[in-house]
Amino acid sequence: MQRKRWRPTLSTRITLTLVAVAVGVAAITAGTLVWNARLIILESRQAAIFDVLQVEAKMAAKSLPESPTEADLAAASEEFSVPAILINLRTGEAGGTMTLDEVPDYLVQRLVDNGGISAYERETRYGFLTFTAGVTVNPGTLGDRIAAFGVFDMQSQQEEIDRLVNLGVSVGLIFVGAAAVIGLLVGRQLGRPLESLVEVADGLGTSAQAPAGDTGYPDVDVVLDAMRNSEARLHATIGQLEHSEATARQLVADVAHELRTPLATLVAVSEILADTELASPENRREAGQIAARSATHLTTLTNDILELSRFDSNKADIVREVVDVVALWRDLAENRQWDDVAFEMYGDPVVRTDEVRLRLIVSNLVTNALRHGAPPVEVTVWNQDGKLTLSVADAGPGVGDEHEAQVFKRFYQASSARSGSESSGLGLAIVRENARLLGGDAWLTQTAGTVFAVWIPARSPLAGGAESGGHGDPTLA
Repeated sequence: MQRKRWRPTLSTRITLTLVAVAVGVAAITAGTLVWNARLIILESRQAAIFDVLQVEAKMAAKSLPESPTEADLAAASEEFSVPAILINLRTGEAGGTMTLDEVPDYLVQRLVDNGGISAYERETRYGFLTFTAGVTVNPGTLGDRIAAFGVFDMQSQQEEIDRLVNLGVSVGLIFVGAAAVIGLLVGRQLGRPLESLVEVADGLGTSAQAPAGDTGYPDVDVVLDAMRNSEARLHATIGQLEHSEATARQLVADVAHELRTPLATLVAVSEILADTELASPENRREAGQIAARSATHLTTLTNDILELSRFDSNKADIVREVVDVVALWRDLAENRQWDDVAFEMYGDPVVRTDEVRLRLIVSNLVTNALRHGAPPVEVTVWNQDGKLTLSVADAGPGVGDEHEAQVFKRFYQASSARSGSESSGLGLAIVRENARLLGGDAWLTQTAGTVFAVWIPARSPLAGGAESGGHGDPTLA
């Protein structure tokens, strides 16, 4: 089994980052301060050493002849306060309280090459820091040039530098510790809004209510609000999907139920027609009529189901054009032979709307009244205040109170109140779907007879013009 690799949390990374920054800042700051302090200490000590060396070298040169020997040089070196050696740069003779081997050759050469200004070297001898310095002097105006070298102890300065280094390390450790504590506190503070984010994220897609509250961090609150909005949209989408699934299941069940009767009728009729020996011409003629009615019912049912499927799939388009409502009615009445249906039009009959959907609304309402109601059937249309209102009234038995809220549902038939139906039960559902698609609605009233009514927006037929309306004399079909 593969071992899971450890990965630091955000608060841990913040703490480590702050500690790393603190270590870097402390190291750079302390290192810079210690380095500068070291240079100041050493350079000030070296300047003092050169001053002392020059004074003592001049004093020793006064006792030397113009061309001193090794003995003269050794005697003069005793005037120095530190181990020293004098070197005749012309003859190479040397003498003093320290040997010539203790002076690096390059220091002597540097005095010769640089005209005798100065030469020095810092080194550690036997665990102690020392400073070897050299200058040149002349015993007289015309005497040989003499190089004077002395070895000076700088251990006290080294100890002072060590104390500064230790102090810098201590300050750096304190700085790092403080940064670690601050990092832990900051990480803990940042962890609280992160916990809120985790809690909201865990609740996405569930029925649990997303926690509300202010984390104290505006940017985190923006993320929380976005997540809550996403959760609300997700719940709404889930609800829509569940509703669509339930509607689809109900549609399948209703379609199967509606298809059962005409299909069973067609099967029975086909058996009668197939029995050529026993079936009389009268039986076959009656069976053919029944088969024709069943096929017509199946065709109507199929067309209605296809129309509703366009609404469910959001593929129902609206094509607005100039429509003359009176001309539309005359065409429908002539094709459907609605000679006994009265029609009245109030207001301007010309509007801009979807002619196909308006025709379907009128056709289904009148067909419903003729099929389920009783004469007289009256169709009335008003174009007023930007609305086109259409009502279809009949004198039938009406719809029972228990059915009023259901009549616009799909496949619903209030057969106990309005019998004799051979419809699909989808006509009124298609009426309401089309009305709402056009921006209106449909409803039922039974105060004085049975009245199914629809309103849709009545747009002016002129582009950019105001909507027409108002009462006027009725236009009779």
